[in-house]
Amino acid sequence: MEDNGPGFSPEHLTQLFTPFFTTKAQGKGTGLGLAVSRQYMESFGGLLSAENQPSGGARFILSLRPA
Repeated sequence: MEDNGPGFSPEHLTQLFTPFFTTKAQGKGTGLGLAVSRQYMESFGGLLSAENQPSGGARFILSLRPA
């Protein structure tokens, strides 16, 4: 999944999958969504990662092992 927005700031990119990290206002998010999603993927032998695209925008990469 990718978009053509501004991408992730460097300091946010390194913390995206850290439990309780959020950029939302206090009380508006728990910061668990991406951390839990990554843990689920890893439990099935997969990988969830994120990066900034060279042309701009952000990209989430979901890699699954072959069935």
